[in-house]
Amino acid sequence: MNAIARDVQAAAQPPSLELISEVQQFYYREARLKDRQDYRAWLALLAPDIHYWMPARVQRYQRDERAPSVLHSAYYNDHLEHLEKRIARLETGTCWTEDPATRTAHLVHNVEVEHTDDPDQYRVHSISVVYRNMNEDEEHTLYCLREDLLRRVDGQLRIARRLLTAQQNIFMSKSLNVFP
Repeated sequence: MNAIARDVQAAAQPPSLELISEVQQFYYREARLKDRQDYRAWLALLAPDIHYWMPARVQRYQRDERAPSVLHSAYYNDHLEHLEKRIARLETGTCWTEDPATRTAHLVHNVEVEHTDDPDQYRVHSISVVYRNMNEDEEHTLYCLREDLLRRVDGQLRIARRLLTAQQNIFMSKSLNVFP
């Protein structure tokens, strides 16, 4: 099914207000866990087959419609095992970019929920803004468009896929130890 047919099908089945609220609350809880650096609890919000992908941004002319590929450069191109290793590294206390710890504020905006062919999966579009303060005077803000596939696992929402499209071409930060 092409993208236009998917959009028409999703529009024909608007999500209930209860589902929209549930998804929003799920995202707010996710943001709170990341801001508290409770990454183990955050991992529990991910499906076992998660693909967390943030391809590097390439500036292209409008007529160049090539989509990003997992074969190209990416800031994140991780599955659950990779994310667990990233978090284990942060927990060692020897990660120089996290001593002192980074302070963050994750904001989630413009949450749009769509039905899929599977009644236990939802496509969700949103915007993530991560404000980051490091050391005494370093401040960075990261803006990402997010496209998620949320799946019910044992009745609970879990993130099965996350595609992050950063709106910056160049990060001024020395490291990227945040999960938008």
